[in-house]
Amino acid sequence: MSPVLANLFLHYAFDTWMGREFPSVWFERYADDAVLHCVTERQARQVLAALTDRMAEVGLQLHPAKTRIVYCKDGQRRGSHEHTAFTFLGYTFRARKNRSRHGNLFLSFE
Repeated sequence: MSPVLANLFLHYAFDTWMGREFPSVWFERYADDAVLHCVTERQARQVLAALTDRMAEVGLQLHPAKTRIVYCKDGQRRGSHEHTAFTFLGYTFRARKNRSRHGNLFLSFE
């Protein structure tokens, strides 16, 4: 399938569906790669289950090695999580300590 047709298909099969079914979940999609921003782990699991079903409805499936829930630490939460970084379009995003313009340390996800 040509990239233009694939993008058009995913616009309706994914983008429009996400806006209708999960309007509060922000996402970025480039071709067939996407990052979805959920607020809680519970929400992430619900969206993942629904998205798995949706892709099956349209004859697609999520790539098992590339599909995962990643915990983006906010500096206030404790505990360990299996995935705390991800790569999207060749860039690896992970939690890092940063300094504000006033010199204060804070945790950012870049």
